[in-house]
Amino acid sequence: SEDIDLVQIKAEPIKETYDHIRDALSFLGEPKVKQKRNNNTLIFRIESEIPPVVPIHLKVEINCKEHFNVLPMLEIPFSVSNKWYQGECNVLTYQLDELVGTKLRALYQRRKGRDLYDLYKALTTKELNIDNVLKCYHQYMDFVVDHIPTYKEFIINMEDKMQDEEFLGDTQQLLRPDEKFNPQEAYALVRSLLIDGLR
Repeated sequence: SEDIDLVQIKAEPIKETYDHIRDALSFLGEPKVKQKRNNNTLIFRIESEIPPVVPIHLKVEINCKEHFNVLPMLEIPFSVSNKWYQGECNVLTYQLDELVGTKLRALYQRRKGRDLYDLYKALTTKELNIDNVLKCYHQYMDFVVDHIPTYKEFIINMEDKMQDEEFLGDTQQLLRPDEKFNPQEAYALVRSLLIDGLR
């Protein structure tokens, strides 16, 4: 994805954050800003460097509502070295269990097969603490809804999505040709390791 997802961890005016992002990405030009109640987006429009030259955009989305974390945050070293830029820093981020918990919430709330793919990938390539994942799912879901979905509601929701061609084909344009993904297998794993834990 060419999108960058950020979370404003302190409740404060967003303008200074915008200014820092604009400065860091000034080589992309001036962004278009879309402000909503719970998130703000900066959209930078540029042209691709590889022929055929086509217009592309970089979207920086800032979640301005969820000023909390369930598990302690981590600082992870990050570096870039290419013909345009070289540098390194520490990135403040959430533990993987917390990110997966929010992804489980997204799987229920959205109709995007990429959420199923992300959960499948996390379960098959990383070591997760499932209890932590479910704890985070519950706290994030509780933050946005009055009624946390029951196990039965989650299953009905997913059974509907697993019949939806748009949901099942959502990842086709996103994955490399050599990346194989079977949504039915993915759902079986996600259900047995995560969703069944909601009973």
